[in-house]
Amino acid sequence: AFLGSQKAGPFDIDDATARSMLVSPNPDGRSNRDVVRRRANGQDVARGRGDLGWVIDFGTDRTDREASLYEAPFEYVKAHVEPTRRNNPRRAYRERWWLHAEARPGMRTAIRGLSRYIGTPPLAKHRLFAWLDASVLPDHQLVIFARDDDHTFGVLHSRVHEAWARGMGTQLREVESGFRYTPTTCFETFPFPHPTDAQRDAIAKAARDLDRLRTG
Repeated sequence: AFLGSQKAGPFDIDDATARSMLVSPNPDGRSNRDVVRRRANGQDVARGRGDLGWVIDFGTDRTDREASLYEAPFEYVKAHVEPTRRNNPRRAYRERWWLHAEARPGMRTAIRGLSRYIGTPPLAKHRLFAWLDASVLPDHQLVIFARDDDHTFGVLHSRVHEAWARGMGTQLREVESGFRYTPTTCFETFPFPHPTDAQRDAIAKAARDLDRLRTG
């Protein structure tokens, strides 16, 4: 489990800007689809939004020269993000202003090759997990799980995991606001069950039914 990408700057763009960039050509023929991506945050998962926002994302290690080859996205970031990073106390944030501050290379590696992954808001009154397409970049207001199987989805939704997470997580000052779920305290400590094949299939089926009823 991982926290999503932490931007530290206005990398989010509206729908019209994103769509304009997606059709904007570059001299060497590369597509801005490489760096203009759908993104999801905690509110998207909590509210079940289907219309996700957009974000400019140059990955984890592109140089400024490599990023500048995506002309429209780079110029946008240069105009809107660089000024906000110019006086940042952290040297890496100042000098690599075109990249997300904490781009989470480990998270990106873990979900590479998956068709989908599981996400949950770190702060919530009721613990909710949702499937996100692997093409969607999660931001830091999501805890994501690098698994694409229905069994894991079902276990995370179980009463046992809910009770464990509430006991190991951090209760907010106002009980009505919920509690904080973190990868280290709530997930890595959780004693996952070792089901029989029949039990695993039953949990997976229940998870698929839950998702279908909730999203259908």
